[in-house]
Amino acid sequence: MNQRRKFKSISRICEEIDWIISNKDYKQDHKRLPLDLWDAVLHRELLYFEIDLFCITILKIANAKNRKLPYLERELWDFINNLPVYISRKQNLKISEEEELDFCIDYPNEGKKMLSRLIGLSKEILEFPDDHSKRNETRKSGSLRLLAELTRHYCIPGVKELFLNSVGSKNPQEQYCALEGLMNYYDGKGDEVDNGVIQALDKIIKETEDRSVVFICLQIQINAGIISEMSAVFAMDDWKDEHYYK
Repeated sequence: MNQRRKFKSISRICEEIDWIISNKDYKQDHKRLPLDLWDAVLHRELLYFEIDLFCITILKIANAKNRKLPYLERELWDFINNLPVYISRKQNLKISEEEELDFCIDYPNEGKKMLSRLIGLSKEILEFPDDHSKRNETRKSGSLRLLAELTRHYCIPGVKELFLNSVGSKNPQEQYCALEGLMNYYDGKGDEVDNGVIQALDKIIKETEDRSVVFICLQIQINAGIISEMSAVFAMDDWKDEHYYK
């Protein structure tokens, strides 16, 4: 007789991650835990208290050292960045135009409250000091990627400043995700871009060797109404002449 497979709860998975953080004798394959999380989201009811517990666990990981944690942290941030899609589907979220989503607010709608907790986690991670490690780049780029995606759908108070704080980062992924966030922020928002932002973007274009970074810096200025698409084409050609055809 076939038995239904039992899927771990997010609470149980967080407990097992705590064992790893505490260096307890964890007998199971830690690389299975991200898959267990996907099973929990797809096959179990998604509850706010578990999302909150998961965010607390992510912060514990960020403050811990263990040879198993770099892999886990990378995979868990991939999971986090896909989580809003599943929350929106499971909670049937209907987003109104110019709807606000603030950090760690107890919204009446359960799904929106979950998203608010996730962006609260991202803000906390971005406030961590830069220790110049790969794990730091993983968690900060993951935080910015989450904010960049949700900025496409919601008005998030203070999010522009979070992106601007990271555009000058020496970590390539952190910088790129911050630029992506600014691109989404200015797309249709109608906000004016101050001279400091334009100067920062021009400096990045001048110094970078990455064509995708140049493209996104120019797209930010197009979205903000600073330059036309034709001007961006000319600027890209000038950059190629300077960096490709010397």
